[in-house]
Amino acid sequence: MSNELRLGIFVTIGILAVLLTIMLLGNYSLTSKYVVNTYFENTAGLPKKAKVKISGVDVGNIKDIVLEHGKAKVVLVIDRKIKLYPDATAKIVSMGIIGTKYIDIHPGTAVGNPIKHGETIRSLSGESLEEIIGNAVKKLDAVLDSAKKGLNDDFFQSLHDTVENLKKVSQTIENKRGEIDDIIDNFRNFSADIYEITSKNKQDIRDIVVKLDEIINKINNGDGTLARLINDKEMSKELKDTVDGLQAFVGKTKKLGIDWEYMGRFDTRNSKFRNDFGIRFRPNEHKFYYVGISNIGNYTNEDDEFERNNLNKIDALLGFRSENLEAYGGIMRSKGGVGVGWSPFDKIYGSDRKLYINAEAIFRTETAKKDDKDRDKPNVIIGARLGVFHWLYVGVQVEDMLTRTNFMPYIRLKITDEDLASMFGVAGIAATSSK
Repeated sequence: MSNELRLGIFVTIGILAVLLTIMLLGNYSLTSKYVVNTYFENTAGLPKKAKVKISGVDVGNIKDIVLEHGKAKVVLVIDRKIKLYPDATAKIVSMGIIGTKYIDIHPGTAVGNPIKHGETIRSLSGESLEEIIGNAVKKLDAVLDSAKKGLNDDFFQSLHDTVENLKKVSQTIENKRGEIDDIIDNFRNFSADIYEITSKNKQDIRDIVVKLDEIINKINNGDGTLARLINDKEMSKELKDTVDGLQAFVGKTKKLGIDWEYMGRFDTRNSKFRNDFGIRFRPNEHKFYYVGISNIGNYTNEDDEFERNNLNKIDALLGFRSENLEAYGGIMRSKGGVGVGWSPFDKIYGSDRKLYINAEAIFRTETAKKDDKDRDKPNVIIGARLGVFHWLYVGVQVEDMLTRTNFMPYIRLKITDEDLASMFGVAGIAATSSK
């Protein structure tokens, strides 16, 4: 084993150790979690690190409480295994009379897609313990005041008010007698008009009924397009199959995930900053396609022939995923290549991954120089990256581990475009309907 290879392995292990130390010191949880928000009018007495429970079982905790637009925004960190749905609700609950407060969540009805990272759930306003005690004191004061005045006084006063109200109602009816008589006369006249209309147009009504009967008979006998649509079982089945096919197609396009990915890496061996860009298509959680361009650049701006030959290389990969592991292969930098990736703490197809480790072999990555003695050896790459946000990663990879060991620190941006998947569905329906 060459000294360069020993140095590359030692540095790689050191980098991984540093990344793990950063993760531990940064209080990263080994349990995959996600964040949801909710808003309350008042969070008095609610601790910032209070528990989040469902049916009394701990499922997370409060991450932060901030003031936003005049309301208290409560940021909740929930265990990834717990699914919340669009009609989920959150409520502040107190443990007994003098107990601490916590957030109680009703997960909602399991219909539709679960809530995603960063979305908001509805809150329910509940009376605080102080408000409950205050209302009870007010009601008790009212009862005591009534007892002081005496039951008989209240009873006879209520009876007197009832009699007075009945007198007012009777007087109102007497005053409105003329209007009531007019309403009754109008109703009688309306009934007489209806009778006169039906009497004079009996034959027309009969003709309309006969015509409707003829139309229904034609439909039942199979005459016309509408009758075929109703009575022809094969035509009805074809129409139903067409509608079902369109629904299935739209359902698949809604599940299609599309990621726009950019990677900027610094080539320490050649002191070059290199740019990669591509699009990843995810038809489901266990499969993906990737197409892109590596080493993006302008040929006219590069004097070195070796650098020009390695610009604008094509990537086209097919990958398969399990819970924490993925394998992929195809064209890498316009050459054949394979690779594997490992996410030790999160699902590899999740929206964010704290740590991702990969290894690749490309045959051959670059168009080698004529005097390069290692031109036929594959480019073995080992790298690791850490998720800062769900859309930003920083990492380092070691290339040419079998030969010259080139270190490349990099940043990686990933933007998920859900709207584009919907556009594919609309375009597919338009194409189908035009045939």
